[in-house]
Amino acid sequence: MNPRQRPIPTLLLTALWTLTLVSSALATGPRVRALGDGGAYFEDDTAPLTWFGALVDYPDQVVLDLGEYDHDGSGTFNERMLGSGGQATLRLDEAGRWGVLGLAVQEDLPAGAPGGAINVLGARRFGAVTLGARVMLSSHFDGENSTETFGSGESLYFHSYGLATRCDLSDRLYGDVVGEIVNTKSDGNEQELYTLPAQSVWTSWAVRTRWFWAASDEVVLVPVIDTRRDDRDVLSGRLGAPADQAAWQSSVGLGVNLLRDPDNLVVVSGEWRWGAEDHHRLRGQSTGWEYDASELEYHEIHARVGLESRVLPWLTVRGSLQYLRLQRELRLSRSEFQPDDPDRWAEDTEIHVRTPITLGCSLHAGAFQADLVLNGHWSEPAGAVPFAPRPVETGTFSGLSLRYLF
Repeated sequence: MNPRQRPIPTLLLTALWTLTLVSSALATGPRVRALGDGGAYFEDDTAPLTWFGALVDYPDQVVLDLGEYDHDGSGTFNERMLGSGGQATLRLDEAGRWGVLGLAVQEDLPAGAPGGAINVLGARRFGAVTLGARVMLSSHFDGENSTETFGSGESLYFHSYGLATRCDLSDRLYGDVVGEIVNTKSDGNEQELYTLPAQSVWTSWAVRTRWFWAASDEVVLVPVIDTRRDDRDVLSGRLGAPADQAAWQSSVGLGVNLLRDPDNLVVVSGEWRWGAEDHHRLRGQSTGWEYDASELEYHEIHARVGLESRVLPWLTVRGSLQYLRLQRELRLSRSEFQPDDPDRWAEDTEIHVRTPITLGCSLHAGAFQADLVLNGHWSEPAGAVPFAPRPVETGTFSGLSLRYLF
C-alpha cells in the first residue's frame, strides 16, 4: 500500500512511491534511528512533528512508542527509559476536503529536551499547496523539593506555535517550509543563593526548509537548511547564577536517496551545524557565583550512510554507520577582577568524535508493524527547542514501537 496520495506528477511520484514501499507504508522513530538519524533527508511518518505539512501523507494510524532503554544507565527500568509516548492521526473525510488532524504525546524526553510534551497538528491540501500547523505545549522541572526545606530548581514551560507549507512545484521538485515561534515561561530559585525572576518571552524562533528533487528515476537529492534563535533568561550552570542568554544555531545539509527497486533503499546524508550560546550574569539576582560571563561556540559535523531492505514479506532489516564530530570552545570571565589577574579568564576546548553503528528491523503483520532498534547515539531533539549543542551520549540504547493502520 502506498500512503502517499499526493498528486505529484510522474517522475517524483514514482521515486517516492518506491521509497514508501521499502518500509511497508513507513515506520516510526526507531526507523529514523536505525538509518542514522537525519529524518529530514527521507520520507517517514515521524516527519509531521517537524515538517507539519507532511501530516496529510500519513493519515489513519496509531503509534505506541515505548521509548529507548539506556543499557549503560543507572536506576530502575523506568528511570532508564527515555522518550516513551504515542501519536494518532485521522483523516476527517475520505475526499480530503477537511484535511488531517494529529495528536502526539511524549514524556521523559532524551537529555536536553523538555520533560514532557503534547502536540496538536493539522494539515490540509489546497491543490499543489498543503498548509499545516502545530501547537506544542511542553514543561520541564530540574531540581528538588521537600516538605522540610525550601528546595531548589528551575521550572520551564515552552509553548511553540508553528506554520508550514508543502509545495509541489513540478514533476521533479517539492519541498517544505516551516516557521516557529516559542513562548517561554520560567522561574528558578535556590535558597539564599539566587532567584531567577519569572518571565514570559517570545524571543525563541526557528525557520527551516527542505526540498526533494528527483535527479533521475533512482536518485532523489534533499537539501536542508535550518536556523534558530533563543534569547531569554536562564539558570546558567556554567556561571552558577541566573543569566541573560543569547543563543543561535544554523545548519546546512544534503541527503541522497538511492532507489534501485521497491525493496531496497540507501540513504546518504550529512550536515554542518554551528552556533553560539553566550551567558551574562543577571546582577542583583544572586549572592554567589563562579563567573560573570561565558561564551560558548560549537561546530558539529554529522554524516551517515543508512541501508534498508525488505528481505521477506514480513521482515525489513536496517543498518547505518555514522560519523559525528562536535567541537566546543568555552571562554569564561570574571569581570570583577583586574585585567592582569591570571584567574580572570578560563578557556576550554572539547572535541568529541564518534562512529556509532546502528541496527534495526521491522516486523510486518497486515495492518500491524513493530519496529526495533539497537544503537549508540547522541540525542537529536526536534523542533525549536532546545537550542544548545547536543549532549554526547556514550551509552547503548534499544527502542521499540508498535504501529497500526486503520
